[in-house]
Amino acid sequence: MWEAIKKKLTSRKFWAMLIVTLWWLVEGTVNSMWQELGWKIVAVVSSYILGEAAVDFISWLRKEG
Repeated sequence: MWEAIKKKLTSRKFWAMLIVTLWWLVEGTVNSMWQELGWKIVAVVSSYILGEAAVDFISWLRKEG
């Protein structure tokens, strides 16, 4: 169980989401630009996560095949 938690906490996707979410909260609070920044950040992070998921899926297929 601890290995699974450790793996999740060291995941690139987890850290990308954490950093971007914190940055969005700080920028939104300081500059009051929640709506303008929100969709741009969500788009960037989503595309990064989808790309990483594709890489993980392809490596899984190569292992299984």
